[in-house]
Amino acid sequence: MKISKQEEYGLRCILQLARSGAGSSMSVTEIAKCEGLSADNVTKLMVMLRKANLVVSVRGINGGYELKRTPDRISLGDVMRALGGFFYPKDLCNEYPGKLAECSHLGGCGIRPVWAVLSRQISLVLNRTSLMDLLKEEREVERLMVQHVPKPVLVSSPN
Repeated sequence: MKISKQEEYGLRCILQLARSGAGSSMSVTEIAKCEGLSADNVTKLMVMLRKANLVVSVRGINGGYELKRTPDRISLGDVMRALGGFFYPKDLCNEYPGKLAECSHLGGCGIRPVWAVLSRQISLVLNRTSLMDLLKEEREVERLMVQHVPKPVLVSSPN
């Protein structure tokens, strides 16, 4: 799994808003300074998060951006989808056909189920993890992640 700069930086920006508290806003400049990013980059990320209805822009002297919902009601999955991240895109098979017009394994692929299962597991963890969870101490977040990992389903063999 590869996390893009856009996903990492966007998550860090929205976590700044979550830390700032309910009903308080932060300007692009404030977020950029806290995260060591350019204001242009933060603006782009905040627009993506606004289009996904995760943040709202606030006008006025104390304007900027604030969370649209409380941090416990925004999942890491919501944020990652807003920023373009998804582990296993549905058209992945069309992306890597080699020199052929389409993948030679479209009729019976042993690889696709692996990516699909991993994607479902990752999505479950991301959807079970809120921004509020990520504001906790690192060790506590790690414990939560272990709890959020789905338990494996054991399939007994017919023998």
